[in-house]
Amino acid sequence: MTSESTGPRSAMDAWRSEPFRLFFPLGVVLGWIGLGQWLLFPIGWIKSYSCELHGLIQVQAFLMAFALGFLFTALPRRTQSKPPATAEIVAGLALVVAITIAGTVGWRRTMMLSDVAIWLMLTRFAVTRFLGSGAGRRPPAAFLLVPLAVLQGVAGPLLMLAAPRVNGSPWMYPLGRLFIEQGVFLSLVVGIGGLLLPLVGGWPPPPDLGSSPRETRRALFYAACGALLIASEAMEAMSLPRVGPILRGLVVAAGLALGGGAWHAPKKPGFHRRLIWLSMWLTPAGVLLSGLLPNYRVAALHVLFIGGFSLMVLSVGTHVSYAHLPGLEEVMTGRHPAIVAMGVSVIVALLGRTAADVSHTYYQHLLSAALAWIAGSAVWLGYLGPKLLRRS
Repeated sequence: MTSESTGPRSAMDAWRSEPFRLFFPLGVVLGWIGLGQWLLFPIGWIKSYSCELHGLIQVQAFLMAFALGFLFTALPRRTQSKPPATAEIVAGLALVVAITIAGTVGWRRTMMLSDVAIWLMLTRFAVTRFLGSGAGRRPPAAFLLVPLAVLQGVAGPLLMLAAPRVNGSPWMYPLGRLFIEQGVFLSLVVGIGGLLLPLVGGWPPPPDLGSSPRETRRALFYAACGALLIASEAMEAMSLPRVGPILRGLVVAAGLALGGGAWHAPKKPGFHRRLIWLSMWLTPAGVLLSGLLPNYRVAALHVLFIGGFSLMVLSVGTHVSYAHLPGLEEVMTGRHPAIVAMGVSVIVALLGRTAADVSHTYYQHLLSAALAWIAGSAVWLGYLGPKLLRRS
């Protein structure tokens, strides 16, 4: 084999075995696009905006890109099976880009169908890894919530598409939106957190599902968490707009504390580990606040979206990068300036966005919060991006 053919093949082999190298940088760029309207509207470059499309882009594209990168990498490692095919990686990249473009121009149907396609692809990928003949291990009990995330990921877009065509069902659209914006990633946070938090914190990873009576009891606990999550979303969409999020926040807090061990701080050093723990607790806090303070529901939910979800994916992305790439020991054991800048900027963005709803300068606060988040994520990407995209 000639040396000319070895280079590209080595790059593709690396990206197939570590797909997060491609998905994490793309996710940050898609997050910038999702924030674009808060940069352009306050200065008059665009005449209108859509809060709904902004939120859907951030969830279905930005967060989804990080989820794909993580799951495409972690599931084969956990099950000791083969990495994703090139076609699966290309399809995942293309679909999150398609969602972003569709959301920018207002093509809701394209967004919803692309989101469904991602979840169907992920379902096939996960089933072949966990149940295929090459699978070497079973998932932990917490992963029972991953199929629940898939269920909501498919049902949410379909409910939003079907709602305008079904008379007398006003609950369908809000329930579908709750599935997409909260249910999917709350299920993933609790489910994957059951594996991730012990690994990040310095404790042994959880055993395989069904390996002992204790793991069977843990499985029942996670199944109850999943059922209550769905019930809380139905409550909120139908008739109990305060009870639903309060119940959901308590369930997420219990799942992370009792199931993932988030009740105690990580015993290993590293600033990014503290950011992960902070994001884990801001996640249920944002949901709870949205029920306790209904007049400030949108501001409270940005505690979830900015301080919970976005800080979490950037901090977990830092840890995943360290676990696979050489030369990042300083990041894991200390306070690297790039990671500190990212964490501080995201918190500043959170404070700016939540303050907007009680200020007299609403759009200026949105602009400042967007700039802070973009600046922090740009520092993060500027530091880790070249290492992630290295060809070998």
